[in-house]
Amino acid sequence: MAHTLSCKPAWTEAFEVDTSLNDESGPCPTYVSPADQPICSFAASGKCPRGDRCPHIHGDLCSICGKHCLHPFRPDEREEHIKMCHKNNKHLEALKCSQEIECSVCLERVLSKPTAAERKFGLLSECDHPFCISCIRNWRSNSPASGMDVNSALRACPICRKLSYFVIPSVIWYSSKEEKQEIVDSYKIRLKYVIITPSAAFTQ
Repeated sequence: MAHTLSCKPAWTEAFEVDTSLNDESGPCPTYVSPADQPICSFAASGKCPRGDRCPHIHGDLCSICGKHCLHPFRPDEREEHIKMCHKNNKHLEALKCSQEIECSVCLERVLSKPTAAERKFGLLSECDHPFCISCIRNWRSNSPASGMDVNSALRACPICRKLSYFVIPSVIWYSSKEEKQEIVDSYKIRLKYVIITPSAAFTQ
């Protein structure tokens, strides 16, 4: 009698794992559902040599990162991966758009500065003028002239003179108020995991 080979991938149905015990009870089969099977690392990287005979899950293609890493039977995991990919993609787009932004003091492209420490923006909380982190810190660290108010002398924007009590370091520039708020909120969250003094919560 001729046997018909199944064209279904090996991971589409629950399968039985024979885990033999060393006592008199004999073998104890365990059924593993597709949701409990791992993603095949070869398939996720590009191509699995076993094809449909592979016992591991072959993930669906993520249209954002281009990898076959979406587990077909884990919806929560898929959703989390897609959210992370969207976030990473958004960050890369923002980084690309930030390449041309110049500091309003030194007039140099912030992300073209010679050292990594200098390739950061110093965002002012109350205005939208761009500065590199070193220029705005130098501006705010200078001693005010005798008789000058420290707020108007140091905490005001060098361009529009709006008072900003905080400077937020960032590797990207924003294109909307919502993006700016995301940068500020993200910075505040990072500060929670750093041992700092109360006065150092933001760069003054």
